[in-house]
Amino acid sequence: MTTSTAAERRGFAPRRVAGLWAGLLALAWPVMLARAGTLAMALTAVVLVGRRDTLALAQFALGAGIFMPMMVAGIGAMTGILSVASRASGAGEPGLPDIALRGLWWAGLVGALGALPVFAGEAILTAIGQAPELAAGGGAVARWLAPGAFFQILFVGASMWLEGGGRTRPGLVATAAATLANLGLCLLLVDGGLGLPAMGATGAALAGTLSRVVMAAGLIFWMLRQPEFRGRIGGLFRPWGPGGWRAGGEMRRIGLAAGAAFFFETVAFAALNQAAGILGPTALAAYAILHNVESAVFMVALGLSVAAGVRVGQAAGRGDPDGARDFALAGLSLAMGLALLLGLVLLALAPQTVALFTRDEGLILRAAPLIAILSVTMIFDAAQVVLGQTARTLGDAWATTAAYMAAFWAIMIPTALLLAFRTPLQEAGLFLGTGLGCAAAAGLLGYRVRQRLARLR
Repeated sequence: MTTSTAAERRGFAPRRVAGLWAGLLALAWPVMLARAGTLAMALTAVVLVGRRDTLALAQFALGAGIFMPMMVAGIGAMTGILSVASRASGAGEPGLPDIALRGLWWAGLVGALGALPVFAGEAILTAIGQAPELAAGGGAVARWLAPGAFFQILFVGASMWLEGGGRTRPGLVATAAATLANLGLCLLLVDGGLGLPAMGATGAALAGTLSRVVMAAGLIFWMLRQPEFRGRIGGLFRPWGPGGWRAGGEMRRIGLAAGAAFFFETVAFAALNQAAGILGPTALAAYAILHNVESAVFMVALGLSVAAGVRVGQAAGRGDPDGARDFALAGLSLAMGLALLLGLVLLALAPQTVALFTRDEGLILRAAPLIAILSVTMIFDAAQVVLGQTARTLGDAWATTAAYMAAFWAIMIPTALLLAFRTPLQEAGLFLGTGLGCAAAAGLLGYRVRQRLARLR
């Protein structure tokens, strides 16, 4: 942990700031790579399917657009595990393994419920108004992806408990194994190989689900074999884990609020994905490519948000409000700075970046200029995810969810749709609306974090 004197806290102390950044990066880099590995699984599918056929890419994007809100909502519901575990770790409480066992029960319930609606993907796409060919193909993709939601959420429940205690590398190892498995399976199933038929977009979806099984099983098996679980495994077989339903109340309260926020945020972005589909297959393909580029940068900020949340929670748990404030500010400034830097790199290599996803020259010419917009909007996206995680780690729940609802549904969606359909901007308007929504979220969440930090004093 980085400490500082009162004199240093009153002024700008570059050495102290650098020390805080270094401490966060040391904790965050495995989380960044683990989250990036999860994204790499999706990117592998997008690249291989996109190089096969533009229509197949559009179908995969639509199916994933049904799958992602449910999976991401489930991941958000696991945030309470990180919050409770980090504060318990900072306070030196002996019941950390019990939090893990309760968390696995919670993850199993949320994962099962989250997978169910994905099976109805085709009906949802048809109701939205997608063309029959797109709805049928996207629905088939969603059905193959659905079981993967359950295993992804189980994995995240275990990894957030480990991260809350400062152990971020096991999740990276499990994700790396799953990423490699996904690559091999995609190469076999998308275009066919070793006697297997070419399944196209549905093959990529099946590969993702099988890889998530590997990821979840490996991490949970490793976690439960750790010394702190000796003599406690029996608690996993009690309804809702050690202490029963009531003992996990705070974990569920924070998790439900975060899950709702993640769900409505992801549905908002999925709505923009559907809007791009209504603009046409080429617009949808361009939007899907650029959204995946944006998501790759977001993984860096997401990793930092976890690290900042852990350090803020540990400081709060040991009764150190100044330390909590310092780590919150350090996480915010570092995430925004890295997003700016990565945005400039992507802007300099815009055509080459888009060409990684497609050989279609017309699509490259259409998508590459949009990176100029992304280079700005990604900064606000990084800010909002760090501030949101910090607020939840400090025990905030529904107020943070309300901030996200206001930013994404009252500002982002109307603005994006207006610009996309009432101006010539089309998919560029979708990204401009996204930037405004993220900026609004960052402002509202910054105010909320300030309030929560004040309560620690």
